[in-house]
Amino acid sequence: MRWTWRGHKKGETARRIVLYGSAYKLAWEQVPPDQKRWRPDISLRIHASIRREIKAGSKDPHAIASAALEDIQDK
Repeated sequence: MRWTWRGHKKGETARRIVLYGSAYKLAWEQVPPDQKRWRPDISLRIHASIRREIKAGSKDPHAIASAALEDIQDK
């Protein structure tokens, strides 16, 4: 693969987007509807947690979603 000007391999960004989408969907489906109503910031917390996990190098969407769910349960 070729390197781009940002230092990422070509296609890496697309893989991260797919990984993010998969992890977000898995996490969001596990949040009960009443919790979604009571805590309107929950989607932002899931988003931030998933981004942190991907930046840390996690590649498994199930593990990333699980970590995001643990993060929102702690708060």
